[in-house]
Amino acid sequence: MDLINVQIKFQDDVKWQSGTDCDYKLNDDQVDVWRIKISSNLTFIDDFFKVLLPDEIMRANRYVQKKDRLRFVVSRGALRCLLSKYTNRSASAIKFVISANKKPFIYDQKVKYNVSHSGDWVLIAIANTEVGVDTEEMDPLFSYKEILADNFSRDEINYIAHQDSINSFYLLWTRKEAITKATAIGLDDNLKYIPCLNGGHEINSGMLSSVKNWQLNSFKPDEHNMASLATEITVEQVRYWDVNFEGFLPCFKQSVL
Repeated sequence: MDLINVQIKFQDDVKWQSGTDCDYKLNDDQVDVWRIKISSNLTFIDDFFKVLLPDEIMRANRYVQKKDRLRFVVSRGALRCLLSKYTNRSASAIKFVISANKKPFIYDQKVKYNVSHSGDWVLIAIANTEVGVDTEEMDPLFSYKEILADNFSRDEINYIAHQDSINSFYLLWTRKEAITKATAIGLDDNLKYIPCLNGGHEINSGMLSSVKNWQLNSFKPDEHNMASLATEITVEQVRYWDVNFEGFLPCFKQSVL
């Protein structure tokens, strides 16, 4: 079985740029990561509803808790509006399809995406190559020790125990989540064997069901959240954007052909 390489690091120098400066053009060696604060974008909730399809509205209305319903509408509406910029299609015309391995993708488009949300944040990663992103709100009361043995190697457990434990847990957990989302293998029995410590790692390609090499960049969306981004190792530039939906009003009102 072939070996593949996984490179892992933490980025403490992330600079969030204003989304109004984004050109929405991606080379194959670029990834855009968008940070969306749910509470700051609730004023656009009616506009987000306008770009959702009937089945998405039905899905939103199935949420019992209002906060869950609002989070879904903001994240789905934001995704459609952002993808409309990259694909030059109207937001409501974006067609999502589920692949054989259950990973969603855009029909008839090269652009790929991945979404994660936790707490008050939604992260959306967009690229021309496979990508995965995960963010978690760091809950100091979460009983993470109960799941360590099933999901982490001995070295990873020792790292968590000897570092800032709760932060270290979420750091490593988001890395495993991000790479399994990128490769669409899901969270399964192999999770504890997927590397998540800083540095370079060689593993069997079958572990990720991928012959590609990967890199993981971890960062903090804010002081209360941890996040990780998984990309193919050919990616050389990650751009981090703060969205401003006031500039998206045309996306809500007209089609782009």
